[in-house]
Amino acid sequence: MPFFNREEDIRRMKAVLSGEPNLVYFVYGPINSGKTALLMKVFEELSEEYKVFYINFRGRDVERIEDVMRVLFRVKKGKFSEETKEFVKEVLKEGTKVLKKLKGIPVPENVFDLLFKRTDKVEDVFAYLEEYFEGIVKEGWRPVLVIDELQVIRKVINATGQLVVDRLFNFMVRLTKETHLCHSLCATSDCLFIEDVYRNARLEGRVEYLLVDDLRKEDAFRVYEEFGFEEREKVWEYVGGKIGDMIKLFEKKKRGYSEEEALERMLRDEIAHLEGVLERIGTGRRRFYFEGEDIVIDIEIVKEILKRFKDREEISKGEIDPIYRNYLVFENILFYNPLEGTVRPQSRLLWRAIKKVMVDE
Repeated sequence: MPFFNREEDIRRMKAVLSGEPNLVYFVYGPINSGKTALLMKVFEELSEEYKVFYINFRGRDVERIEDVMRVLFRVKKGKFSEETKEFVKEVLKEGTKVLKKLKGIPVPENVFDLLFKRTDKVEDVFAYLEEYFEGIVKEGWRPVLVIDELQVIRKVINATGQLVVDRLFNFMVRLTKETHLCHSLCATSDCLFIEDVYRNARLEGRVEYLLVDDLRKEDAFRVYEEFGFEEREKVWEYVGGKIGDMIKLFEKKKRGYSEEEALERMLRDEIAHLEGVLERIGTGRRRFYFEGEDIVIDIEIVKEILKRFKDREEISKGEIDPIYRNYLVFENILFYNPLEGTVRPQSRLLWRAIKKVMVDE
């Protein structure tokens, strides 16, 4: 996704990375708000002393600890030292500062095979990684570990029955709060996952949160200008500051649609999506697992919730039953910010669709 107008977010992120690693940072926000693009932009502008290791679980089929390791590491074939610190020197000699060259943590093939065979001993993996980052720091570099869409592994367990994501959190806390070796960032659009982290008492004082939201109106209008949008107030009414929707509008205009035609087509698509969700709920077969209970979702309750957005774009979380709030978040209808205690549609376009569908209810 292209990058637009994030000067304040860039400043905050650079401020985080300029100091000593002390906290694990969660970068969160609505779908298509530009989280990954922001991270990429910041990393491109970092000085040469930084070494960024980027792990992306998006779109990966991850069910076992072995799958996690395949994403976590980037195996290097050939003759390399088995001694961790020597291997780190060999990797750094390659001058790999560019992010695209570090999609995964480089590891010699023989070492990976050894770690992979011992997935029953996850501690061996984290002990290796800690030594790895120690080697990087000793060579005078500043490592940054970035995990995108971490929530994908939330249900993966290791051989002892422990959730891998819990162990990974503990490791990132050790890298930051305890040893100050490596900055650790996690990006996600799953606000239910963020709520789980936020409520986790063990992480209190060890985790901080950075919201990457849709653009404010003045910033959005500057992006509209870059895209060549003419009816800017109308575009704002439909797509607001959602970068992903701006790109969709731009692509439709390239195919010959006027702005008004393109916006109406986008709205119809969003209405069809919303009506599809409501139709599936209306069959009486939609179920949602919440705090140990398997619950049948009631279509009338869902409609009553959506009607609350007829005149308001954002409401307090207390106005929605947690079961239905979480279900609608799961369906990507609502965006829930657990830190601010607010709930709103995932996009301004979806808000418009909700008002259109609910008008006759």
